[in-house]
Amino acid sequence: MFLFAVVLLIAFYLGYRTVGWVLSRFGARWKIRNVDDRGGLDDWASLPVLLLLLSIFSFVVTPIGSAFSRYLEHQADQYGLEVTHGLTPDSSQVAARAFQVLGEVGLSDPDPNPVNVFLFYDHPPISSRVKFCVTYNPWASGGQGEFVK
Repeated sequence: MFLFAVVLLIAFYLGYRTVGWVLSRFGARWKIRNVDDRGGLDDWASLPVLLLLLSIFSFVVTPIGSAFSRYLEHQADQYGLEVTHGLTPDSSQVAARAFQVLGEVGLSDPDPNPVNVFLFYDHPPISSRVKFCVTYNPWASGGQGEFVK
């Protein structure tokens, strides 16, 4: 939450700084008055410009936040596999089947376009989660998990 609060603070600051520049450059054309050389920020007509800029910043920042969320979800999947290792006869297959059912119930795309994953997915695709569950086995070579030792 702290990271997202910092990102939001930076976005609002950039929006404030950018809206001043945009209004000083295009404000007269858009009939937004310029008071005290502050770029017309005290005029309510500048609010749509600020909202447009924040929308553009949000469009740029959202894939970065989604990538971070996908990373955290992958780490959670790995932790879950490590915690359940040894509790069931084949915890990897149990987890893979659980993700398969989750994908079927949620009508998830079995093979999503990587561009869609980059832009819109905040969780790893079901297919990659199933593949990870089936292939993750650090214990086969005598190793141990990253989170549960």
